[in-house]
Amino acid sequence: MIRIIFLILLIILGATFATLNRQEISLHYFWAWSTGSFPLYVLILASLGLGMIIGFSYGWKKRWELRSRARDLGERAKALKNDLQNLTPKEEHPQEAKPSPEVGKPPLA
Repeated sequence: MIRIIFLILLIILGATFATLNRQEISLHYFWAWSTGSFPLYVLILASLGLGMIIGFSYGWKKRWELRSRARDLGERAKALKNDLQNLTPKEEHPQEAKPSPEVGKPPLA
């Protein structure tokens, strides 16, 4: 329910932004190259969208590197654990616990 309310609010804000920034602009680049006329909000929203794509791509790359490193470290820890188990001596027949000789005696009075 909160997501729907947030989405409706975002749509209302976007529509308001677009209607308030309807001025026609054209961009002029080097060597006398220029764009046709288009609304200002198109430029602003396109810049925002491109920035979000670049930011998400950079974040995705970092997460991928961290996951790869975590996987490598997990495999290394598992290998070290196996090495440690192979290096520790194992008893063939563990000694059984013998009952204490005082278990069956009555307490001193």
